[in-house]
Amino acid sequence: MKQLVLRNSLYEKVYRSLGIVCIVMVIVIILTGNRTEWPFWVQIFALLLLGLAFLSLNFGTLVNRLTVDKGMLTIRWYTKPMRITIPIHEIDEILADENFVRIVMKTGNTYRLPTGMLEFDEKRAVRKFLKETTGF
Repeated sequence: MKQLVLRNSLYEKVYRSLGIVCIVMVIVIILTGNRTEWPFWVQIFALLLLGLAFLSLNFGTLVNRLTVDKGMLTIRWYTKPMRITIPIHEIDEILADENFVRIVMKTGNTYRLPTGMLEFDEKRAVRKFLKETTGF
C-alpha cells in the first residue's frame, strides 16, 4: 500500500483559529451566563462540539489523502465529502495544470482534484505519486 498525505496549511490555520475562538466563547459564556437555565448548557455543548470539530480539522476530513492498494486508487480530498475509490485499470488519462489534477476514466467520468491552494512542492508530489502508481 502506498499513500500520500497532504495538508492544506491555509485551511488548517483558518480552521484551528475558528476552533480557538469557539473555545474562548465557551469560557466567556461560562463566566457571564446563567448556569440554572437550559439554553446555557445547550450553548456550551454546541460550542464545545463546534470548537472540537474546527480544532481537529473537521475530524480529519480536511486532510488530503491518496492511497493505492491492490489496484484501487482511493481519494480523500478536502473538497469531496466522501472517499472516492477508482480501479486503476479504468483510468484513461491523468491531466494536470496549475489549479487542478483531472483523472479521466474510460467511461468518460472526470474527477477533479483542486490543487490551486497547495504549495508547489505538494502539487508536484501529487503528480509524481499518481504517475508512479498509475503509470500515466
